[in-house]
Amino acid sequence: MKGFTLLETLVALSIFTFLILAIFGIMDLGRASWFTASAAVEVHQEIIKSFMKMEKEFRNTRPAEVSLTSGTSSASITFRVPQDTDGDGDVLDAIGGIEWSGDITYALNSSDQITRTASGVPSILANSIVSLLFTRPIASVDIIQVDITARKTSFARRQFQETGQIIIKMRN
Repeated sequence: MKGFTLLETLVALSIFTFLILAIFGIMDLGRASWFTASAAVEVHQEIIKSFMKMEKEFRNTRPAEVSLTSGTSSASITFRVPQDTDGDGDVLDAIGGIEWSGDITYALNSSDQITRTASGVPSILANSIVSLLFTRPIASVDIIQVDITARKTSFARRQFQETGQIIIKMRN
């Protein structure tokens, strides 16, 4: 019976070690790519999530119910939306006027979150937001422009930043 020589064993062990290192290197690269892509998607989703909520409410308000005057910009905004305040199932009062909610405020807090405060109760609308700006153009009094910048650092310490803008026309 013949066994393996020391040289054959060392060559086989070296090949096996090289293959294991190559496989782990590829797996680590895949994991880093996964986390990198995940951070980029999360940044994009935070902006989209913010825009969807804001668009719905801003479309339901009217220029007179918004604290931001035409031709100005601000990092926060306060407004009101139609709301059934007397409980009759309709947003119109007894004489046909619109019933309005209490003040709603959107602002960026110190934790990089967009907060929505209604009736004194804050709720978090989005995370990882580094910049929020509301603008009312001078040319169109019924337009609100919202600019948001979000930033997130991936697991691999790579920073992702995305900026989004939406222009909303108030309808009421």
